[in-house]
Parts: sequence; C-alpha cells; structure tokens
Amino acid sequence: MAYKYKTEMHCHSKYVSSCSDVGAKEIVEQYLEFGYSTVVITDHLHEGTFQHWIPEASLEERMEFFLDGYRKVKEYAGDRLNILLGCEIRFPNTGGTDLLVYGPDEAFFKNNLDMYRHDRYWMGGLVRNNNYMFFQAHPFRFGMMLTEDFVIDGIEVFNGHPTQKSHNHMAEQWQKTYPKFIGISGSDHHELAHHPDAGILTEEPITSNEQLLKVLRSGAFECIRDTDTMEKCRKQILGDQA
Repeated sequence: MAYKYKTEMHCHSKYVSSCSDVGAKEIVEQYLEFGYSTVVITDHLHEGTFQHWIPEASLEERMEFFLDGYRKVKEYAGDRLNILLGCEIRFPNTGGTDLLVYGPDEAFFKNNLDMYRHDRYWMGGLVRNNNYMFFQAHPFRFGMMLTEDFVIDGIEVFNGHPTQKSHNHMAEQWQKTYPKFIGISGSDHHELAHHPDAGILTEEPITSNEQLLKVLRSGAFECIRDTDTMEKCRKQILGDQA
C-alpha cells in the first residue's frame, strides 16, 4: 500500500488564532508548495481567543467569528486544496492543555456555543455522541495536564512546532504505554517561516471529514515526522538563540 497523500492535522489561521500570522493565501500556497492535498484548520477555541478579539460579543457572534477563519481559507483554496474544519479547544483552569477535535461540521459549533466553557469530560461525551474524534495535542509540553484514555481517542505523538519543546519522544512512549491511543502528527503551523513538517500520509487524498475519521479509525495512515525541516525552521526562526 502506497501512502503518498499528505494531510495536515494541526494548522492555525491569523483570523482566529492570535498567535498565528498566516492567512488564507499564505496557508494555501505554502501547503501546495510542500505537496499537501488536505489541511485541517484547527484554530484555537477558548475564552482567551474571544477576550483577545471580541470580548463583548454574544456567544452566537463568537462562534461565527471562530468559523470565519476556516471559511476564508476554504474559499481561497477553492478546488486546489482540501480544507477541513476542526478545532483546538482549551477549557478553564487547565493551563495550556489543548485538545483537537476532528470531524465536526459548522452546525456542531453553532449548536454547542459554550462548549469551551465546560471541561474535557463533558466535551469527550459530546464528541463521542456525535461520532467525532478527540485527541490531545502536544501532551508533554511543560504545563500540560495528561488526559485520560477513556476521554480521548489518541494523542499527537509528533508535534512539528519548531520552537516549542513538545518532547515528542515522551509522547511516542506514552502512546505505546496506552496502545488504545491512536497516534497522530501535526505541524502546529502558525507562521510562514515554519514550513510544514508533519501530518499524516494516506493512500488516497482526504476530501471530507467523514473520510478523515474513517482513516483515523482504521489505522490506514502513516505519521509524517520531518525532523530535518523542523530543525532547519527552528534555526531560521531563532537565529543566534538556536
């Protein structure tokens, strides 16, 4: 079986994620340049997102704002690059602990406007009830709270962010310790200087969330772990500090 189609599992847009400086054009053109067929937009969904941009907005207005980042990237991509909707959600009083949701459509967000105000247990139930999937991002960065195996489907065993200490080797070992966890990979893309260096490889291009969920559950994929590109980007971004 030839796994040759690249899907990015962890990408942020500047329209929602205040830590990102890349918009629709930058994301689409760069991922096409690096040979990807699909990108999942996983913008940050937490109270801090809205406090930064629109603190006085209603819950409905907040969620429309959140969805607009994905919409902008999808519109610019047209039929050149498959753009899927996901999110990186964080709950109150959990430090920087982030979890990735795969499979949702826009209606899911509109029907659960305050989901980021609950906790991982509540959210895990919501994700399961909708037949979506729930993963912990970069579980071994400093300050993370490990999420129980009965809450999530898996973890990000390789996080390609070049300047964050994600301790991927520890995530790999954790996934082996809990073999029911599905291990995935994501670039955690925030800026143009960070070249895509992670994601999953599949036999066919992933064109829908339904197809993505089927692939993840079947295990018919390989994780991309481009440590050479990650290190090159780290040195370019940090310069003398690297």
